[in-house]
Amino acid sequence: MNNSNRKSFLPIIISISICFGFFISFLTWNPFATKSKAKELQKLEDVLTLLNEKYVDSVNTEKIFDETIVEMLHKLDPHSNYIPAEEMKTFAESIDGNFGGIGVRFFKLRDTICVSNIIAGSPSEKIGLKAGDQIVEIENSNAAGVGISNDEIMRKLKGQKGSSVNITVNRYGKLIPFKIERGTIPILSVVAAHMMDEKTGYVKINQFSVPTSREFRLACTALKNQGMKQLILDLRYNGGGVLQGAIEIADEFLKDGLKIVSTEGENAPSKTYYSSTGGILEETPVSVLINSASASASEIVAGAIQDNDRGTIVGRRSFGKGLVQEDQMLRDGSTVRITIARYYTPSGRCIQRPYSGDYKAYYEDLNRDEESMFKIDSSVFVDSLKFQTIGGRAVYGGGGISPDVFVPYDTTGSTVYLSSLEWSGVFNQFVFDWCKESKQFVQPSWKSFEEYDQQFESLNLLPKLIDYAAREFNIQTINIDRSSRRIRRRLKSEIARQFWNEDGFYKIYNRFDMDIKAGIQSLGE
Repeated sequence: MNNSNRKSFLPIIISISICFGFFISFLTWNPFATKSKAKELQKLEDVLTLLNEKYVDSVNTEKIFDETIVEMLHKLDPHSNYIPAEEMKTFAESIDGNFGGIGVRFFKLRDTICVSNIIAGSPSEKIGLKAGDQIVEIENSNAAGVGISNDEIMRKLKGQKGSSVNITVNRYGKLIPFKIERGTIPILSVVAAHMMDEKTGYVKINQFSVPTSREFRLACTALKNQGMKQLILDLRYNGGGVLQGAIEIADEFLKDGLKIVSTEGENAPSKTYYSSTGGILEETPVSVLINSASASASEIVAGAIQDNDRGTIVGRRSFGKGLVQEDQMLRDGSTVRITIARYYTPSGRCIQRPYSGDYKAYYEDLNRDEESMFKIDSSVFVDSLKFQTIGGRAVYGGGGISPDVFVPYDTTGSTVYLSSLEWSGVFNQFVFDWCKESKQFVQPSWKSFEEYDQQFESLNLLPKLIDYAAREFNIQTINIDRSSRRIRRRLKSEIARQFWNEDGFYKIYNRFDMDIKAGIQSLGE
């Protein structure tokens, strides 16, 4: 290799050395590290150095380094992971349940930032931003028609509490400048909580963060004050989160001294969590809704309810994540998320799905998902995986929580046309445009949710939606009669979401939900 080539590769070699220096320093600092492990890392460094010196093309060492760590962790299990520093902030916000920002919900429509909702109590509400505003400038730079990405928008609008951001909005043709001081914006995990009838409450949790149990207690206390005698707890599509949040929520249902969950790992001390006294729902009948996307902390709650015979699990078999992770931050700000233990439900079940080492197949698992959506998956009903609830009922481990009441996935009214509307984003964009054009953002046609609920059909929006989908998205009508009921339901729900957030959406959408109906029936209705 000539001197010029050596000089061109020198910065790359130095970069490799620095990256490995961070990683080796971390392992040296870590009390579990050994000299043999450092030698193994040295071998990896040698290989990368040779690639930079000898490989036919230029080498992106940072990318190779990150991907090597990820592949190494995924060979161990599907949930250990490497998180680059730039992504860790988003994970931390999700766990903490808040971030620094201005408090708007937005989406891009025709390459323009459209404000769909203003978060109550946020800096944006206090300063006078309104739903329907279009953000056209951020810090005196054009933000409309320039191909700005959602990630870039978030980076510009989010920031430390107390800092400011200057924006200009287009409000029905008038340009209005705002200087907004950022505040702490909550990421709510209890997204819906309302009474479904005179005695049945409904609570939906979409993730488990640090504030989740507090949000849950406040929501259930409010519902009890409204007369709630029984509860539908919706954990469908809840991928999990903070272990402690799940334990605290399960504790609200269980009387003192009952096992909630236990954890055990070779390098982590075994620990068992028990319920305490004073749960606000100890006497409240509960039905817990799950599906194949309910995972981790959701399964801990469902498992504790099921194994203690405290309520009924309704829906379809859950995902099957029975592993506990711990985050270790490296010195460059990136994080290694390492599986440190397995968790076991009160009956002793480990509900972790089998893993062959094929990360992609583990998450796709199409055959399992398709079968379990429409019929009970009997593959887990084997004696070696059989356990007993506190009352002597048979339950099974080996891959998720199997519901007490199985409900097949509802395909009534499903068509290619409906799927095209849902996946293309037609509903959200149509609702925004209709609300803006009809001045609903300025003066809604109804004074309350109840009034909207009664008047929706008179709006006759279905023909307008169909024309809009054809004009804006080139989606032509096919089997419209078969899907019309579900399209109206979704459209009505989306407009309700625009004015009453997720609570309004689910008040409408759940009325025809088969899982909800089965859940209420299991409560004795």
